Amino acid sequence: MKSPLFLVVPLLLFVLFCAPVFAADVDDLIFQGSDYQYRGELDKAARAFSQALKLEPDNEFALNKLAINYVKQEKFDQARPLFEKVLRLSPDNTFARLWIGLLHLKENSTSAAFEEFERILAMDPDNADAYYFIGVIYAVEHNPQKAVEFLRKAQKTSSDDPETHFRLANAFLSMDMAVNAELEFKRTLALYPKHTKALNGLGWLFFNQGDKSLALDSWDQALKINPKDPEARSNLAKVYNDDAFAAYKSGDAAEAERLWKKTLSFEPENKAALHYLRRLR
Repeated sequence: MKSPLFLVVPLLLFVLFCAPVFAADVDDLIFQGSDYQYRGELDKAARAFSQALKLEPDNEFALNKLAINYVKQEKFDQARPLFEKVLRLSPDNTFARLWIGLLHLKENSTSAAFEEFERILAMDPDNADAYYFIGVIYAVEHNPQKAVEFLRKAQKTSSDDPETHFRLANAFLSMDMAVNAELEFKRTLALYPKHTKALNGLGWLFFNQGDKSLALDSWDQALKINPKDPEARSNLAKVYNDDAFAAYKSGDAAEAERLWKKTLSFEPENKAALHYLRRLR
């Protein structure tokens, strides 16, 4: 008599290799898609979210996830209808509404974006993102008082966000409030020490206050974080080029040559440095 195992093994092989594969449920697909998205595998993530939506077309979370996936791929025309569908299903979905506002901003439809952010605040008076982007709009429109007002509200209603402090610093700078600007640049860096834009801004603040040494230190720090940072390289080249020209005018050719070589180490195509070094030779 054959062992029962003789019958079990072929059945097991059939189940493993021949039986139909059952689709994962919606939650599994969303989880898989989120994992792919986190790892930057955007095509795989999009397929997972799309499968989830085939099973459950009105799943708001999957719609938002797939829309964000399209934003990451810069497929904005495919993202917008998904966010809009979420809002038809649930007009108080502030996440989708925020992204509709951001897409308006991308298209330079500032008034439409502003309206979306105001609608969000009517539904959620503590929405830090809406305050933040209204503050950004005011900053772009050169209304620093209003920019500061809304960025401060964003700051109060959010956990500390380095980008909010950075925006506040720039708004204060535009109002000639150097002490406040310095404080906000430093808060930005305390929260995110690798914020090179804050280091560059802080450097110019120091430079304009007459502290060239601290300015150079700030820009050097930015380059340690990102050796290719174009802003820091340009800032350093400008200062060394100006110093070289001053030395040249005072008759110190050796110092001028040293400083113009330093300029070229940051900006190899600097026309002034190249021109005067040729003259010195």
